[in-house]
Amino acid sequence: MKTKILIAEQNPAAIEWIQHELKTGIINCIVEIVSSKKAYEAALHHFKPDLILSNDTFPSFDGMALFRMKQKLTPQTPFIFVVPAITVEKAIALIQIGVNDIVFKTDLNSLTSKVNSALKKSRKTRETYQTEAERTIMPRYSITESKTTKEKSDPITASQESLQDLGKILDFSMDLICSCDENGKFIWVNKASERILGYRPEELIGRLYIDLLFPEDAETSVHTDFDSSNGGQLPIFENRFRHSNGSTVYLQWSAVWDDVKKMSYYTGRDITAKKNVEKAFEIERRRFSNLFSHAPSSMAILKGPNHVFELANELYLQLIDTKDIIGKPVKEVLPELETQGIFEILDTVYKTGETFSANEMLIEFNRSGNEKPEDSYLNFICQAHRDTDNNIDGILVFANDVTEQVLSRKKIEEREKMYKELIYKLPVATYSCDHKGRIVIYNKAAVALWGRKPEIGKDLWYDSWKSNAAKNNPEPLSFCSLSTALTEEDSNPSKQIIIERPNGDKRYVLPYPVPFRDAEGQITGAVIVLADITEMKLAQKELKKSEKKYRYLFDNNPMPMWVIDLVTFKFLDVNKMAILQYGYSRDEFLSMTALDIRPSNDKNHFIKCSDPSEINRSNYNRGKWNHLRKDGSVFPVEIIAHDIMYEGSRARLILSNDISDRTKAEINLEKRNKELLKTNSELDKFVYSVSHDLRSPLTSILGLLSFIETESREPDTVTHAEMIHSSINRLDDFIKNILSYSRNKRTGLEVEKISIKETLSEVVNSLQSTRDAKGIHYEIAVQEQQPFYTDRLRFNTILENLISNAIKYQKKEESGRSVKIAGHSDPENLHLTITDNGIGIAPAYHQKIYDMFFRLSGKKEGSGIGLYIVKDAIEILQGSIAIQSEEGIGTTFIITLKNLKP
Repeated sequence: MKTKILIAEQNPAAIEWIQHELKTGIINCIVEIVSSKKAYEAALHHFKPDLILSNDTFPSFDGMALFRMKQKLTPQTPFIFVVPAITVEKAIALIQIGVNDIVFKTDLNSLTSKVNSALKKSRKTRETYQTEAERTIMPRYSITESKTTKEKSDPITASQESLQDLGKILDFSMDLICSCDENGKFIWVNKASERILGYRPEELIGRLYIDLLFPEDAETSVHTDFDSSNGGQLPIFENRFRHSNGSTVYLQWSAVWDDVKKMSYYTGRDITAKKNVEKAFEIERRRFSNLFSHAPSSMAILKGPNHVFELANELYLQLIDTKDIIGKPVKEVLPELETQGIFEILDTVYKTGETFSANEMLIEFNRSGNEKPEDSYLNFICQAHRDTDNNIDGILVFANDVTEQVLSRKKIEEREKMYKELIYKLPVATYSCDHKGRIVIYNKAAVALWGRKPEIGKDLWYDSWKSNAAKNNPEPLSFCSLSTALTEEDSNPSKQIIIERPNGDKRYVLPYPVPFRDAEGQITGAVIVLADITEMKLAQKELKKSEKKYRYLFDNNPMPMWVIDLVTFKFLDVNKMAILQYGYSRDEFLSMTALDIRPSNDKNHFIKCSDPSEINRSNYNRGKWNHLRKDGSVFPVEIIAHDIMYEGSRARLILSNDISDRTKAEINLEKRNKELLKTNSELDKFVYSVSHDLRSPLTSILGLLSFIETESREPDTVTHAEMIHSSINRLDDFIKNILSYSRNKRTGLEVEKISIKETLSEVVNSLQSTRDAKGIHYEIAVQEQQPFYTDRLRFNTILENLISNAIKYQKKEESGRSVKIAGHSDPENLHLTITDNGIGIAPAYHQKIYDMFFRLSGKKEGSGIGLYIVKDAIEILQGSIAIQSEEGIGTTFIITLKNLKP
């Protein structure tokens, strides 16, 4: 008959683990699962379980509510809590109120044994000791008679009489069967006591059974805890007895109490062998746990098809940087593995049983809640775990984090790659060889030098090398620089070699070998740089040939030249022109220093300027000096100095140019420039004064003309007045432009913060009253994103000229005429566009319109100076102007002005 087990749990994973453990433990059972209080109560009525497994916490109630309901409806049913964790105090309290046992979800291995134990206790409680005990150990008739007649006889004598008939049968029992009085003294003992405890029955009768117990077990003796209100039956319990030989005997007891006779009846089974097995198992379990926990590899055990973590050692927890994983599926703990194919690997191993292994596999973990996953390289094995029936019930995972090794190897590989690329890209012939001299790497420059490509790993470093010695007496290879480098001798790269190419060409080379050493300091090879000095040797030959030519040029240069020592300033050499111009003989020059040809007030300045730190990057030192002739006369010179090597020492070559005539010319030129500046200044003042004086009568004339135009009734007079008015306006505009030009040229910048919109509005409003402005629509769209700083006077001049031109050069039609002004300011610049739909300008004139007094032919008349002033002002304000225009379509001026924010 199958055992009926009721499971109260809401976590599907926990339900799966529990069912798996029940199956593994070969418990023949029927399982019903409930997750609500109502379903639990219904199951107690219709399912009538033999045992209950329950969680201790639920969303809306707790496990204690289920236990109390069980106690009320079916108190004899065993009840076991399956919990993730619990305190010792709470566990004791639960056992005291009647909970049969507690199992941790993290250690479900004990579930099977505890279920079996609870079921056995339940059966013995219900069957054996309620029926068998009364029928065999305590005959029904003796208890009934004692209850009915209430005999007052001695309970020890009565009990011995009632047991005499069954004594022989009970003596054949393998279990220890005995009875004790209410003080715990043995009344009757079967012969199994001699086999189990080493005492004959007569040695035990009359002794306290507590004297045979271990002291620890005596404190928790069932006798002292007995309560007759429990119905006369005690649960199964265990304690330890001392054998007569001193060894320990473990006994499992079942007991019943006769309240009438005040006696207890016991059946004790020797479980010493079982306990020894359990101890051995526990020792092995601890060894396994210790091995598992301290293994040098990351290890984990996954159970079930959902791969739920059953065990994981500390290295594994460190690898994934997560602690609370036991009892959780891999998908919940490591969701980032789903896109990396790991779950498919686990599923395959679980289904097929085939072991999966990988070396240096890249796995990305989201450690410590980081958004960016961290790369880890693992050597790992996934191996199927099988139960006692050889069925796969989980997966063993072994992993070694080799990230540091992989990254180190990659760095080494990258460095090797960089090393090879460096050799390949070096413009100088470079190659590398092993400790035997076999070439392993070479670059293009080496191939070009050798005239052929060597065979890697076969050709030796000296295959293309030939000694400079005679063919009949070649120099030994051991004397060359590479050979000495490979034999740990002091390598001297000064030994020159000759490389002969296949075509017979010879190249003079200086080798520079650098040996490689391993961790033990042994040379494993070398890299060799070959400096081709063929051209240098040819140049040396040519240099010797040209030394005479250079000497001739020095001696016969038409300008004085000399060489001085950089430290002492002593003359080392002079040419003929220096002797001629300065009046000293060659011997006198060679006994002097450069200070001797300078006036006294120039000597300190010369010493300071001769400091190498004062010379510019090209090592040239130019300057004007006063020099002193032998006759004492002083004359100005301009010199050019250049540092050179002279006969192996640092020196300076100096060329001197007498600039007496040029100095006089420069003085005259400076005088003329001052006079010209004075004249220009006076001219500017005159222009300003004349323009100002001219405008005053023009203003009066314009007033009189306005009066004539208003008062006159004669058409001819009005027409003539308008013509005069137009001519005077042109003259006034010209004078204004002259004034603007004058101010633009002679005044400095006065930078201030400008409101662009207000300034544009003021300029447009001032020009709307003119005759040409009639019927024009104005559109201003300027975004002042940043404060704009510039010179107000010049900024107004630019706007007035460009906007007045946009008004003046409109088409005759009054309808549809417009002027659009758009722009924006940023931290660096102001960007403006002024667009009109007027008569336009042909592309051929786009550059000429900025020339002074340039005017386009047509009916519109102007001074030809306005745009010249605009461009000049824009350049002073560090800006630019551009034009987009076509004849008959309109014109757009694009202006960019620098933001002169202080």
